[in-house]
Amino acid sequence: MAAAPLRAGDPPLLPSASAMPAGRPIHVLFVNTDLRVGGQERVLLEVLRGLDRARVRPVVVCLKEEGALGAQVRELGVPLFAGLLAHRLDLRVLPRLVALVRRERIDVVCTIGCGDKMFWGRLAGWLGGARGLVCEIHKTRDAAGRPVIERMNRLLAPLTDAFVAVARGAGEYLVEHEGVPRAKLVVIHNGVDVERFAPASAAQRAATRAELGLADDEVALLHVAVLRPEKGHAVGLAALRRVVDIEPKVRLFLIGDGPERDVIERRIAELSLGRHVTLLGQRGDVERLLPAGDVALLCSHDRVETFPLALLEAMACGLPVVATRVGSVDEMVEDGGNGRLVPTGDEASLAVALIELARSPEMRRAFGNRALRTVRESFPATKMVNDRISLFERVGIRT
Repeated sequence: MAAAPLRAGDPPLLPSASAMPAGRPIHVLFVNTDLRVGGQERVLLEVLRGLDRARVRPVVVCLKEEGALGAQVRELGVPLFAGLLAHRLDLRVLPRLVALVRRERIDVVCTIGCGDKMFWGRLAGWLGGARGLVCEIHKTRDAAGRPVIERMNRLLAPLTDAFVAVARGAGEYLVEHEGVPRAKLVVIHNGVDVERFAPASAAQRAATRAELGLADDEVALLHVAVLRPEKGHAVGLAALRRVVDIEPKVRLFLIGDGPERDVIERRIAELSLGRHVTLLGQRGDVERLLPAGDVALLCSHDRVETFPLALLEAMACGLPVVATRVGSVDEMVEDGGNGRLVPTGDEASLAVALIELARSPEMRRAFGNRALRTVRESFPATKMVNDRISLFERVGIRT
C-alpha cells in the first residue's frame, strides 16, 4: 500500500522519479474531484475491479473528499489519496500532485471528467515525468448547456496523448464543439459487469417483488437517477399521471436521492400519484432490484446525458427501455428493437410508449431479451476495461 496520503496543508515532497523497470505493470494515477455516487465514478469503480494488476497498477486521488465510494476503492486494495485541494484557489495542489506522481512512479495520469482535476492532473503528470496523459470525458455540456472543457483545459491539449469519449456521438461532439483534436480521440463505451447485473431466477424475482409490495399483475417501472432537475422527474411524473388513468396497475419506483426530493414528493402529491410512486432512496443493491422490474425508464433532458450507465445496467438485467432520445442513448437503445425512444420533454409521447409496453407482456419480453443480448455482445465491462488497458500501455510505454 502507499505511504500516508498527502493532504492540503502538508509540505510538498519532491523525490526524483525513476525509470520504469522492465516488465513491471504500468502505474496509472486516476484523478477525480471525489468519489460520490455518480455515473462516471461508478464506471471508474468497475474499471478498478477489472484491471489486470499484472499489467496495470492503479492509484486513485480525490482532490477533495473521498466520497461514498471511497471505501469500496480501498476494499479493492487500491491506494487512495484525498484532500489535496483545500479550496478553489489552492495553488499548492500542484506540488502535492507532482510529489504523488513522482513518489508512486506514475507512468500515466488519467483524469476523470473536466474542471480542476483535468487541469491540475495533466499539469502535474507533465511536470512529474509521467509518460502518458489521458483525459476521460463522461459528459457533453453541463446542466445549463455550456461547454464542459474550459479555455485553460483546452490550452493543455498539446500535452495530452488521448481524450476518451464514452460514446461515438459524444466523441463527435467533443471534436466539433469542445476543441478535442480528432487524432487524439478514443471512444471507449461504458460497460457493465454482466455477471453482477443479470436476470434473476423466477424465485428471486418473486421475492424481491413481494418485498416491494408488487402484485403479480402490476407493471413496475424503474427509474435510477440522482434527484436533480435535469433528470426529468417532473416529465416522468406527468407522463405517469396519463398512464395510470388508462392502466392503473402501473407503478413507478424511483431509485436515487438528491436535492430535488422534496420537490418530487410535493409533485407526487399534487398529481395524486401516492399509490403509484415509491421513492426507494439511494440503494446499494440496485443489481437485485432491477430484475424485479418490468421496464427501465429514463426521462432526462437533452443536455445532461451522454451514455448512461443506469440504462445499461437495466438492460443487462433483461429490462426493455423507455427513454428520451438524449445524448448517445441511441447507441444502446434501438427504437422498436430493445425499447422505445421519445423526444425529450414530451410527456404525451412518453406516456404512449409506457402504455404500449404496460399492455403487452410479449413486447416487454421480446424487447428485454434483445436488450440483454445488446449489453452482453457490445457493452460488457471486460471490453471497457481491456480497451483502457490497451490505451494505457500504448501511451505509457515509450521507446
